[in-house]
Amino acid sequence: MTIRYFYAVVLTCTLLLSCAVEDSGPPTSGASAALTSFATTTQGAQVASATAQARELILTSAQMFKDLGDIGLGLMVPSISSTPMTSVCSDGGTYDYSGTYSAPDSYSLSITFNGCRQGGYQYVGPYALQGTPTGITVTLGSGSTTFNIFNFNPSYTVLLAYLKAGLTFTMSSSGTLPTTACTISASGPIETFDYFLLNTYNMTFSRLNTDITLTTNANLDLTATYVANGTFLENWAAGTSTARITFSNFTVTRTRNNAAIPPSVNFTSDDRSVSGGLFFTFRPLVLGYSGTFTVVTDTPIHYVYSPSLHTTQGTVVTNATATTLYNAGGDIDILVANDPLILNYPDEYSMMKTADFAAMEQDKPPLLGPTTVSSVTGSTMAVTLTWTGPAGASTSDMDLHVKYYATTAPTAASAETWHIDWHQGKTCANPIGLSFSAAFDIGGSGTGVCDVGLDFDDTNGYGPEHITALSIPSGYYVVSVNSYALSVAEYPTTLYLSLHIGDNIYGPYIGTVSGSDGESTSPSAWYRVADVRVNLSGTVDVITPDLTLNPWH
Repeated sequence: MTIRYFYAVVLTCTLLLSCAVEDSGPPTSGASAALTSFATTTQGAQVASATAQARELILTSAQMFKDLGDIGLGLMVPSISSTPMTSVCSDGGTYDYSGTYSAPDSYSLSITFNGCRQGGYQYVGPYALQGTPTGITVTLGSGSTTFNIFNFNPSYTVLLAYLKAGLTFTMSSSGTLPTTACTISASGPIETFDYFLLNTYNMTFSRLNTDITLTTNANLDLTATYVANGTFLENWAAGTSTARITFSNFTVTRTRNNAAIPPSVNFTSDDRSVSGGLFFTFRPLVLGYSGTFTVVTDTPIHYVYSPSLHTTQGTVVTNATATTLYNAGGDIDILVANDPLILNYPDEYSMMKTADFAAMEQDKPPLLGPTTVSSVTGSTMAVTLTWTGPAGASTSDMDLHVKYYATTAPTAASAETWHIDWHQGKTCANPIGLSFSAAFDIGGSGTGVCDVGLDFDDTNGYGPEHITALSIPSGYYVVSVNSYALSVAEYPTTLYLSLHIGDNIYGPYIGTVSGSDGESTSPSAWYRVADVRVNLSGTVDVITPDLTLNPWH
């Protein structure tokens, strides 16, 4: 006889995100409350896109606020000191904290995050907490100082978005395992610059309530169920474009599957289902298909993590008319009754772009590998650099460089056309949403607006260092890292990088440096990432570095 052992840890959490914003909400009665009909497959694709992003918005925003609350709760012990102390975060980075305790169980904490990494986010800025272990109030940011959030992919090699928050949330909890309840209420703005959409978005959570239940079994399969009710509003392009989503018992179920026996927690795959009601309004209407919709998942969407994130199955039906079919090969078909047209997308990211807005999603195109002559298309480029020292807490200064030649076949004798790094300065104006410390107007448009520059320059460790090029003319680009200031105690420092060209991501690039030269010409203090060739045809090749081309000025 076989005996199967099963255990469960259950967490029930209600997330309430609210702020004072006018919201008419969806129609609730009369003929206008009827489900919106589909006339074309294109409309079905727009709703499938918006629904997938709504799913990711619920998953990511709820978990981020909970994680931030849990950090504060973990410090609430009577022995807390008013003298600042330092703690290391789960994925690297640190935070400094101090606090006071008043009997029987009241706390006041002050935390400063210094590149604290957790759950795909990196936090920088002030955090204040007041309350008891069963009820806390957290303020992110202080006065004019925002709480900065770098949204990475799970491996911290691609910078997806930069968020600036100035909000307050409360978090109350009760019960003990196996059943624990908590409630989170948040209000305030979050502004984000999305590096895939290359635009600034202002997000507002309005009366958005999400109940969360987490369960695990003996194989460490983790199931999270989210039930959302309320409204999310977003505007961009100087307020002329808006997206509004009103959720009505919108349920997202996510199971992370772990094929290994405990204690391993390396999840191998992911199943997601959605159901319930959604009311979309887009302005202008060309951004997406507005109306009232109900969603049902016939077959859960199955995601495989290795060697790259991709889907293999799933069926989602909207208003019993539009079907989103996830195929075994990773592609997706959109079908609508009475329309013979079938739209096919190579992956979910491509489908999401049909009606795109900033949804804090962390699932982006898979890494294509470090270097290959692939001739992809793309007119923009971003380079992300992060790093860690031998103890996981380096405070070194790494510098990111991009050198450009106006020819596609430079030689050692060729003169560089321009070079972006920390000390170039700038004579152009920042584009909307980006703040360059060193930049050029390489397009020669005469507008004086920068189109390539260094938008993050971390001199104290971890990163990110980040260079964004809004235009990549034909020519040859040398991407490299210089170990500008590295102490012997930090040998070796490990570098992590990615190249993001259009909708294509190359990487991860992983290297080490064990020397420092203050930007001299010593090759031992340089790491050659990759060379990028933009052909006259507009195609782009990412190739192995040509070592006859030096990376310095």
